[in-house]
Amino acid sequence: MTLDNGKKIVLLRLIGFITTLIYVLYIFLAYFPKIFRHAMSETSVNIMTAVVTAAFLLVLLWPAIMKYRYIWFSADERSVTLRWYKTGVVPGESKSIEIPAEKFAGFEMTKKAMGLHHYLTLFQQVQGRRAAYSPVSITALSARQRKEIANTLSNYKSAV
Repeated sequence: MTLDNGKKIVLLRLIGFITTLIYVLYIFLAYFPKIFRHAMSETSVNIMTAVVTAAFLLVLLWPAIMKYRYIWFSADERSVTLRWYKTGVVPGESKSIEIPAEKFAGFEMTKKAMGLHHYLTLFQQVQGRRAAYSPVSITALSARQRKEIANTLSNYKSAV
């Protein structure tokens, strides 16, 4: 089984780009030709700009606030593989976990921040002990995709 959330990440980046274009256009129209000055006072335009700026920043920073990651997950008869990278304004943190089938020791899905953030922790058998990898944010995955991963890993043979 293989899945990824690339379409959602591309959509988020496209929304960020379009939002930036709209914001720059608004600033240009509000302050350079002074189009809004005929219908609104200076104070009203400034308040509207503050609201538009707050909305723009929220849309732009939403992937970082929600800890969205691009996720690529694969589980076959040889191994369980999880790859991810950070999305948002400053992308980075590209990492990967690959656990051979004979060393897979289970998984755990957790929720934090009142259920807004979802995490996947994979376990591996190392020197006779169960070792945990760092939790990976899977918030960007849909509920169906998270359930699909949970079902796949639940049915995966474990070393423990």
